[in-house]
Amino acid sequence: MDEFVEMTGTGTASAPPDVVVLDLSVRAPGSSVAAALGSADQGMAAVIGLAKERGVRPSDLQTTSASVYPQYDREGVNVNGYVAQQSLRLRVRERDQVGLLISAFSDAIGNTLTIDNISLQIADPAPLFTEARRGAFADAEGKARQFASLAGRSLGQVVWLVDAVSSGAGPMPMAVMAADTAKRMYAGSTPVEMGENSVSVIITVRWAWT
Repeated sequence: MDEFVEMTGTGTASAPPDVVVLDLSVRAPGSSVAAALGSADQGMAAVIGLAKERGVRPSDLQTTSASVYPQYDREGVNVNGYVAQQSLRLRVRERDQVGLLISAFSDAIGNTLTIDNISLQIADPAPLFTEARRGAFADAEGKARQFASLAGRSLGQVVWLVDAVSSGAGPMPMAVMAADTAKRMYAGSTPVEMGENSVSVIITVRWAWT
């Protein structure tokens, strides 16, 4: 069996997020399925139109769900209406636009708007992963050299490497809130700190040693 030393290294890299991910829904009641769906369609069309007018790219708009369900009376027996819901995810690349967008949506469709989640994201995490992999390799190599020294051996060439785990850089949940609360926060009445998002990499490396 070839002689070797194998070590696992961990690397992390961080950067401020540069995209605000806004998940919202339009919830519209109606006396029939068709009426509820029609109202939800109208509300969502208004939201999408306003988003595009204010510079949100079509590629940054994504429908995430659509549903319609009955509403029952207090006894839970008879159907007395329906509620249709459509959900949309927006990726807003200019933080200052978030409050303006929420205000515009709220003014246009009123209480049928709900803010399901606001999260923070890094648009291009590739450079962070590169940095994290570099750190993970250095971590593994440092430990391997220490053990080689303790064993009176020398490290040879890398004979095997696997990227075991890479994680992070996705949307980081910041808040779940009502539309009016989000409107106040992003309008500047409540401080919102962007902080940093992190990515982590775990690699396992095997060196021949002599």
